Amino acid sequence: MVLIAILSGAILLTTYVTARDVRTTASRALIDGALHRTASEIQRFFAPVRNALLLARGWTEAGVMDRTDAAALNALFLPILREIGQISSLNLGDAAGRGFLLMRLSDRWRNRFVWADEWGPRLEFREWGEDEEAREWSIEEPSEEERYDPRSRAWYRVLDEAAGGLAGDAELPDGVFWTEPYSFFTTQEPGITAGIAARDRDGVPFAIAFDVLLTDLSDFTRELSVGERGFVLILDEDGRVLGLPGHPRFEDPETRLASLLRRPAELGVPEINDGVRRVRDLGADRPAIFSYESAGETYWANSTLVSLGANRTLRVVVGVSESELLGPIARQRQVVIGLTLLALLGGALIALVLSRRFSQPLSELAASSQRIADLDLSVHEPVHSGLREVEQLAQQQERMRVALDSFSRYVPVELVRQLLHRGEAARIGGTQRELTILFSDVVGFTTIAESMTPQDLTLHMSEYFEALLGIIQEDGFGEVNEIVGDGVVAFWGAPLDDPDHARHAVDAVVRCQKRLDELNREWPGRGKPPLPTCFGLASGPVVVGNVGAPARLTYAAVGDTTNVASRIEGLNRFYGTSALATAAARERAGAGYAWRLVDGVRVKGKNDSLEIYELLGRVEDLSESDRAFVSRYTSALADYRARRFEEARDSLADLRAERPGDGPTLRLLREAELLAAEPPAADWDGVTRFDVK
Repeated sequence: MVLIAILSGAILLTTYVTARDVRTTASRALIDGALHRTASEIQRFFAPVRNALLLARGWTEAGVMDRTDAAALNALFLPILREIGQISSLNLGDAAGRGFLLMRLSDRWRNRFVWADEWGPRLEFREWGEDEEAREWSIEEPSEEERYDPRSRAWYRVLDEAAGGLAGDAELPDGVFWTEPYSFFTTQEPGITAGIAARDRDGVPFAIAFDVLLTDLSDFTRELSVGERGFVLILDEDGRVLGLPGHPRFEDPETRLASLLRRPAELGVPEINDGVRRVRDLGADRPAIFSYESAGETYWANSTLVSLGANRTLRVVVGVSESELLGPIARQRQVVIGLTLLALLGGALIALVLSRRFSQPLSELAASSQRIADLDLSVHEPVHSGLREVEQLAQQQERMRVALDSFSRYVPVELVRQLLHRGEAARIGGTQRELTILFSDVVGFTTIAESMTPQDLTLHMSEYFEALLGIIQEDGFGEVNEIVGDGVVAFWGAPLDDPDHARHAVDAVVRCQKRLDELNREWPGRGKPPLPTCFGLASGPVVVGNVGAPARLTYAAVGDTTNVASRIEGLNRFYGTSALATAAARERAGAGYAWRLVDGVRVKGKNDSLEIYELLGRVEDLSESDRAFVSRYTSALADYRARRFEEARDSLADLRAERPGDGPTLRLLREAELLAAEPPAADWDGVTRFDVK
């Protein structure tokens, strides 16, 4: 049996190693070859466009081209558009709004002149076929929606921005510049425009641009083959599709046209969308070859960047199905497995009786080990054997299973070690303690996220969380319970006992605010948006311990104090503050911190009102003017609560004039003005009510 198993295993191992090597080698060769071929084709596709632009600029430098002579311009550029099929039109434009168009239509040619500085919105056209003379110019007065100004077009703006203003004696940028893909003004077809800056013989700078249709780019990407189920895809920097793969879904011309400039997720081809998403997750400009699963099948893929010029790059993604690479080897492996089974059957019949006494318990242990490796940690039938060593192994394996069963329920590992040491492992429940809870949230995070790419946002938030979490955890007392989107939930007082939990929490918030102020001043200089953050603090009794289900536990603080902290964090936006705390948190923090009583509130679900305080920082950091301002605000709030609305209104108006941006002052002034004009009912208690859940 051993000899047969070794020989058969060697054969099978050879097929597996061969399959792995073939899979890696073949996929790399096929994908890298397709990437290289596609990159070369892209360069070959766009090279004539770049060369034609350089030729046109050479004409202007030699004084050959007259921008005001349509016949001369047609004579120069008609041969270029006839020779280079991917160029659909020529555009000229300058800072005065003077423009010229030569466009290829399906069965004719078109000229358009616009002279914005002299004609206003008037346009002049003429069209002619391949075999007929040009007709006379026609003049149109376009509607507001149909007006055309070359200065407003993407190809002009990109050159104008590169030159710092395409007018006067501005230094013209070198090289060819490309627009982002867009729909052309005249035909509404998807395309991309290449442009170059030049000066005419009078020294006036102007832009020369060629339009390239993306349908032409897709025509050659659809011809690139990487197997029956492979694909080649071209994307722009924003992840939109410029070149479609040779997939049956895109056989119809209308479908191809509708698919251009869309996201891969909108194409309706799962393996393409999954591959592009994996490229985006890897985040590198050129990741190594990688595999991914899509619709139950394994694919291998890679990507590369192709530069078009001074300001534009394209991404090429190539994928291939693993089944196409390993089909023959898989069939060979099945034959080997069949022969191996026949050989083992004969040996098994002879060895069965002799090996049963030893193999049965070992087989049970092997099966149990496999279940443990698969994280099936449920209670198994005990393994019994007359062999002392097997019994010892079974006992140790059961101890390992129990330990892993407990360990698998906790993250992070350091917290698990603490809980096991305290005897709180693997059971739902906890103990009641006094904690201070913190909730934080980034103001306007949705708008910030929409303005950044996923990769840039992830890196930006990583720096943000590193700053906050480092401060919360640096003294060893703060425990970050969870990160929810852009928010942080943390508490002090558990799992380690901390009698000064409120002071440590308040001090951490002060340091977080200081560090965020520094980062928010620094980030715009690095091209990153600031992240204004609100904090909510509450101190009180909670149940802290293991919550969840028997199969999955988490260490958390549960109770009304946690809910209050979450709710008052949200009140920052209403009061225009950045850090609010309950009276209990303020009192337990002790001396050394400056506070301002903002309001009394009653949130949804609670009968009692809460006094909320704004955390202003450490006492020594407040100026005399700050202390005087807080004192006057407190006095105005006392007048307001005593129903002296006119006095409160006048005091708050003076405070607003002194600090127009102070949120609590503005809020209380509005309330005082309303109640001074229309006094409240007799049972009014000065408490603000919120329907915050």
